[in-house]
Amino acid sequence: MENVKATVCDFDNLYKAMNKCKKGVTWKDSVSRYVNNGLVSVLKLQKSLEQENYKIDEYYNFTIHEPKKREIVSTKFKDRVFQRSLCDNYLYHQVVKGFIYDNGACQINKGTSFARDRLKVLMRRYYRKNGNEGYVLKCDFKDYFGSTPHTTAKSALQKTVDDKWSLGHAYDIINSYDNGDEIGLGLGSQITQLVQLLVLNDLDHYLKENLSCKYYLRYMDDLIIIHNDKEYLKKCLKEVDSASQSLGLSLNRKKTQIFKISQGINFLGFKFNLSFSGSVYCLLLKENVKKRRRKFYKYKNLVLEGKMTKEKADECYESWKAHAENGDSYNLISKMNINYKELWES
Repeated sequence: MENVKATVCDFDNLYKAMNKCKKGVTWKDSVSRYVNNGLVSVLKLQKSLEQENYKIDEYYNFTIHEPKKREIVSTKFKDRVFQRSLCDNYLYHQVVKGFIYDNGACQINKGTSFARDRLKVLMRRYYRKNGNEGYVLKCDFKDYFGSTPHTTAKSALQKTVDDKWSLGHAYDIINSYDNGDEIGLGLGSQITQLVQLLVLNDLDHYLKENLSCKYYLRYMDDLIIIHNDKEYLKKCLKEVDSASQSLGLSLNRKKTQIFKISQGINFLGFKFNLSFSGSVYCLLLKENVKKRRRKFYKYKNLVLEGKMTKEKADECYESWKAHAENGDSYNLISKMNINYKELWES
């Protein structure tokens, strides 16, 4: 096996990682300063890694409120460059090769669109075998990133990663989120997202292979199982609960439930409904549409106050339409186009 450290620390690989990391964020002063002196910056990073005196900079913490409130721990640009090179040139391929196909988040050719399309496929397959009657187990883990013990994260990595140098740096990244209790990983790091995908990997395999969950899908900490037997899903829930406790995690009791498939499945901002004919309709959640309408009124007021440009408001609206087009939203978008036009004419 080639020298992983030499590959990850190769100047060309680090420079490629920098160019990937800068996309969409060159408006930030810290990023532009790093990129404008890219050759020197990358060379310094390479030397610090080769000489084993590389240190992770302090994080910047902030809160986002869309699509829901989350605490973000932002990784400094220099560290993002290293993590990108580490992931692209070794860690990512080492970790994901053991994933099930229906682990749908934060991977090449996977993401929200993949997960939504996959849920449609599973619902149609279920219908062909069982019709439109049945049940759904939907699980959600409480504060998934913030409550993961460091020992759990390291144990998951140790099972998968062979290279000691890479494993040591991954451990350093996990340790850097220490608040004194060795619990919690930051949301905003490429490494921690990969680790969080890995933490529940054994559970994925157990449910698919030992419990034969045929219609199973996971997107990070959102887990869905479809079955025609409610008692079977209760058994699955017990297994998931037991596994989560052994990992030092806990289920969100408000969001974890078993319900009839006829109620529809709320997943990644959309509601998936299975019709009597076996078709799957994907509609934006009503509460999200109402929230977005209020946002558009807010944008108008900001424009009138001179705190936002009309072009920026239009850009936000087009972004929402692109999101809505992931579902069966033709009629909704047509109505919203009329409402949005009337909003600015009034």
